[in-house]
Amino acid sequence: MRFPHSSYYSNPKKTNYFKKVLSFPGTWAVLIVFTYHYITWKKVDLLIIPYPPAKVQFNTSRKYLSSNLASIAQLGNHIFEFAGLYGIAKKLNRIPTFFIENGHHKKMLDRAMNTMPGLVDKFLIINGSVPDSIRNTSFHIACCTYDDPIRLETKPDEYLHLTGIFYQSWKYFPGMREEFLSFLSNSAENSNFGNLPRSDANTHVTCIHARRGDFLEVGFYGADPVFIRNAMKFIDDREKDTKPNKKIVIFGDDAKFMKKVFDGSVYSTDGAKEANHYVSKNTPTADFIYSKYHCDVVLISAPHSTFGWWMGYFSKGQKVYHMDIRFTNDWVYEKGEINIKDFYLPHWQALKFQNSDNLTVVESL
Repeated sequence: MRFPHSSYYSNPKKTNYFKKVLSFPGTWAVLIVFTYHYITWKKVDLLIIPYPPAKVQFNTSRKYLSSNLASIAQLGNHIFEFAGLYGIAKKLNRIPTFFIENGHHKKMLDRAMNTMPGLVDKFLIINGSVPDSIRNTSFHIACCTYDDPIRLETKPDEYLHLTGIFYQSWKYFPGMREEFLSFLSNSAENSNFGNLPRSDANTHVTCIHARRGDFLEVGFYGADPVFIRNAMKFIDDREKDTKPNKKIVIFGDDAKFMKKVFDGSVYSTDGAKEANHYVSKNTPTADFIYSKYHCDVVLISAPHSTFGWWMGYFSKGQKVYHMDIRFTNDWVYEKGEINIKDFYLPHWQALKFQNSDNLTVVESL
């Protein structure tokens, strides 16, 4: 069989030409420089380019609340910001407002709408950046420390725009769990859990969240397989559940790591395989929905994970355990950015290693 243009490659003159080009030292220098720039070149983040200032109406007889947002962050952070601003707005009798300031804000809005459409529907959505006619109001200076909104009650601004981001405290939305559960998506797509076990009268499901990835790169405490396995011994002894079938499902951002935590683990995409340990490869939204209906117990192994936090908050059984961040090297706690009473719900149970020489997991008081 003769391929088109095959004579081109068998032409001796052209073959000799290419040999001469490759033997020239300058050719390799050009290739090396080109390769270096290709590897080190950073693409311009077009999504961060600000949208034009929004055109807003004043003297509307209503009052509005908006804020700076960490729109380049992940879904767990996004939900905290929507939930926190919704809770603050209710307390201040203001309309929660979301300015689509750039492409990242648009992505954040779309992701939140896919996960909690009922919550996003509570917001006034304005396409455009916050205009200069709206001034900033300093509020919530640390990611995970509560700032009482009561001090904002006397602010006269029609459009109250806060400088804070993250809003990672349950105290911004106390007593609103049932409402937030109703806000979660109920689409068929987000309710496809693959082969993951279902919690019922005969089956008890423990859900473990294991965040690693960028946590290990930025100085947050990431999931430790030794802690997970030993924590499960503590939880089994504490819960003493009598259901005949006990299953464990691990959720997180590193499927290969999660599959190695327990021998014999199977992926949620492995078909109808029967096992005692499962690893979810479902969508983040599907993981939240699964927690709502099937997580009898939740273990948050990376204590600063907002995704793990929401899995615990949404969980069916409302029995939540977490690594005690005070006994880790997580810099957020070391620098005072997180107040544990503001971040973790009062009924959640903190766990820790007994000491540096004894890795038995015990209750942390």
